[in-house]
Amino acid sequence: MNPALQSILALAVVAFAVIWLVRRSLAKKQAGCGGDCGCPASEVKAAAASLPRRK
Repeated sequence: MNPALQSILALAVVAFAVIWLVRRSLAKKQAGCGGDCGCPASEVKAAAASLPRRK
């Protein structure tokens, strides 16, 4: 591969990654669980709802 082409492609990949990270960090944050973190929030809420309440 031509070194100039390789440098341009590497720069393009890095620029894309930087833009993606900046946009993601500046995106509007949702209150509570946005569902993007991979946590089992829905399963925990469903299990907690089925448990008997303490008096």
